[in-house]
Amino acid sequence: MTQRELVGRTVTVLALVALAWLLVWVVRQITDVLVLLLVSGILAAGLAPVVGLVERCRVPGGLRLSRGAAISVLYVAILIGVLLILSMVFIPAVNESSRFIQQLPQLLAKLRLWLLDLQGHFTWLPDLAGGLSNLPSLATQLSRYGPEAASVAFRFLGGFTAVIAVLVFAFYMLLQGAEMKQAFIILFPPAERERVTRVLDRIGAKFGGWLRAQLLLSFSVAIPVAIVLSLLRMPYPLLLAIVAGIGELIPMVGPALGAAVAILVALSQQPWQLVSVIIFYVIIMNVEPHILVPRIMSRVVGMSPILTLVALLTGIKLLGILGGLLAVPMAAALQVIVREVVEDMLAGSAAAPSVPADRPSAK
Repeated sequence: MTQRELVGRTVTVLALVALAWLLVWVVRQITDVLVLLLVSGILAAGLAPVVGLVERCRVPGGLRLSRGAAISVLYVAILIGVLLILSMVFIPAVNESSRFIQQLPQLLAKLRLWLLDLQGHFTWLPDLAGGLSNLPSLATQLSRYGPEAASVAFRFLGGFTAVIAVLVFAFYMLLQGAEMKQAFIILFPPAERERVTRVLDRIGAKFGGWLRAQLLLSFSVAIPVAIVLSLLRMPYPLLLAIVAGIGELIPMVGPALGAAVAILVALSQQPWQLVSVIIFYVIIMNVEPHILVPRIMSRVVGMSPILTLVALLTGIKLLGILGGLLAVPMAAALQVIVREVVEDMLAGSAAAPSVPADRPSAK
């Protein structure tokens, strides 16, 4: 190898390394945008069948809605549905919350008496009743946490802005989804375009199934919580069920948050109610991640339970809560791609001509 060839190869390798580093840097800078696009794509895939159904419906006069009009009608219907849910669910929940705040002094007094009685039987316990008495003085010191509260408010505002961005992205993905899909497929050789189309359709079906599965999981947890807490004569069962249902949308952390709120309310009730609530939420927190999530994802998304659990744990390990939320649809898309590759390899091996082991000798 001449010195000129060595210098040329060295420059090529350094250029490739610099290009790879630049690509990684760019991806890290736009990670938030990529996540928003991914969430928008999942939402668009879930809403696409409904948009197609609305688009095929005829308005008075025999006319059909355009694609943009069908999407707008669906968005308005979703907004009306959300407002109806808020009026039917959150207004009673707000009333229960105000009633809870009004009764909070009496609940704290009952809780203090219960802790004093418990400490009388178990003298080795710490002074929990004294700590409870210090709550009013601690509440007066919350003003020094103003900057932290402002930070939380700005994060909430940022989350609301992200939701608006996702809805806008999803709108244009639904509106121009066919054109975007064709533009992407053209990048592949003509012989591969049919396969790429098939893979994209399967991935879209997986994304839509995951969105439906998340909603089903939320209702599957909220309804039993409302029923069981009502049977246990717990106060604010509707509010606690809403917390449990919304928390179900947050992987791993959400169920624990719902359990903590319910146990906090149960501390001011009878001991049998507290024990019953703890046992019920222990069952929920074990059934939900190990049985409910894998089974529902298996039936709706088509992923095996073990793959669902592995994807959830891996996503949470890599990206935290957001990773756990997006792990299952990404694993489902990867499963579609791997299955297509394996089927192609098997079809290629089956089509290969077999060579006979023994050939008759020529005479």
